Amino acid sequence: MKKTAFSIFATLALAASALSARADVVWPTPSKDFAEGRPPETFLQPTVSGNPMSGAFGDVRSNGYKFHEGIDIKPLKRDKKYEALDDIYAAMDGRITLVNRFAGNSGYGKYVVLVHDAEDVAVYTLYAHLAEISPSVAVGGHVRAGARLGKMGRSAGGYTIAKAQAHLHFEIGLMSSMNFDKWYYGSHRFKGKNRFGNYNGINLTGFDPLDFFYSARAGKINSMAEYIKGLPTAFTVRVATDAVPDFAKMYPNLVENAGAGNGWDISFTWYGLPQKLVRVNIPTSENMKKGDLKVLNFNPAEIKRRCRVMFTVRNGKILIRNTLIDTVKKLFP
Repeated sequence: MKKTAFSIFATLALAASALSARADVVWPTPSKDFAEGRPPETFLQPTVSGNPMSGAFGDVRSNGYKFHEGIDIKPLKRDKKYEALDDIYAAMDGRITLVNRFAGNSGYGKYVVLVHDAEDVAVYTLYAHLAEISPSVAVGGHVRAGARLGKMGRSAGGYTIAKAQAHLHFEIGLMSSMNFDKWYYGSHRFKGKNRFGNYNGINLTGFDPLDFFYSARAGKINSMAEYIKGLPTAFTVRVATDAVPDFAKMYPNLVENAGAGNGWDISFTWYGLPQKLVRVNIPTSENMKKGDLKVLNFNPAEIKRRCRVMFTVRNGKILIRNTLIDTVKKLFP
């Protein structure tokens, strides 16, 4: 049986400098608060609002209207100028796929992306707003869990992060397409240059890092595929097409019935993470034309959100938003 990355998660409690050679997952900063069971408000960095949970994942900002793709982790140490000093570590063994050393290029500032392809579903991790990136960190290189990637900071493009809000923005998730430029310049027709290829943030959909860490620490994760499929499903969309989405090619372990068919049923979390794809034959009675999509079912409790709204329900009728159309199109560039 294939070893999972989470079978020895207990080593998370060790400092990265004393990381066990057997360990697969580590906290990405020197903070021990999570490992020692302290509540999130002790290690999450709030925005200027002062609300500790504004540093968490999801609809946690602007009274629920603004989505936050990852978690923000506060520093332990600062210098005399009150700048953060914490080192940043790779959360798992992985391959370096993107290094942005020029803060002005992205809202992420200076950031690094790793892909972790040793498991049944290759997830990415992203480390943003760094003050500096280690010289040894280069695209194509492999790093072990706990390897130093750089130093925590407050770099950003297009806006300013105050010293008091310096933090690591940390994400873990999946890529929508391996041909993102086709959607970026074609379907969506962005005018600005895509400097980051497939690792543009628009092509990345994170899931809650804290939930992942908590679940792994509790021994509830046997595989990435199992974990992702087990996240709360908000809705399922049927897409009329015989094309195979990039997403299915990248993540075959999230696909059921990969044979022939003229449609796909795709299950999503409320914020648009594809969890499971099923190849189907659409009955002619459905009168769906090629390229059509419809919402098959949904969980009312999961779609009551103010941000990342994919569709609305009025008088029993489902009104699909452009947000959902774009989300699906990225899977089929």
